[in-house]
Amino acid sequence: MFKTEKKIYIRKIGDINNTILEELKDGLNKIFNKFNLSIKILNDEMPLKQSDYNKARQQYFADPILNRLFQYSINKQFFRTLGILDVDIYSAGLNFVFGIATAPENKLLKFYGTCIISVTRLRQEFYNYESNEELFKSRTLKEAVHELGHTFGLRHCKNYCIMRFSNHLGETDEKPVEYCDSCLSKLSNFLDDKNFRS
Repeated sequence: MFKTEKKIYIRKIGDINNTILEELKDGLNKIFNKFNLSIKILNDEMPLKQSDYNKARQQYFADPILNRLFQYSINKQFFRTLGILDVDIYSAGLNFVFGIATAPENKLLKFYGTCIISVTRLRQEFYNYESNEELFKSRTLKEAVHELGHTFGLRHCKNYCIMRFSNHLGETDEKPVEYCDSCLSKLSNFLDDKNFRS
């Protein structure tokens, strides 16, 4: 039987400003403390590999990065691991992604969920607009909460909810950072599993 402690671990992937991680940790604490989920920033950094980089696209392929982080999470027996990158990423069949996640389709994925987000396209400067730190922090938190939601089995939602799918950043800015009542109920049921230690 699996036994895992209910914690969300934040892991740096490649070079990224530590302030981003600290601010994200504070935001995630406000969202998840009601579920007795604590947040911890890991000290070690997961390096990006040259093989992750697609020269033609000038982007990093997210799928193998997520897979490596997932294997790390299994080895460490981490309940949830959120990887943060500051490079442009894409996934199979998509021009770019803000983030991707494992979904709990089997017991292993249920107990050791993993997701990654990239902050690169969340900055106004990426689109040649003036910097807006508050908007950047809000987007970073929203993407993290959204991808973590997928690791808890939540699918895209049509309600006014953080799990609503975003085609572009305008839709990210319009949605709330919180889960709707329906998604909250599903999340509570998921986390009620007696195999999870508080």
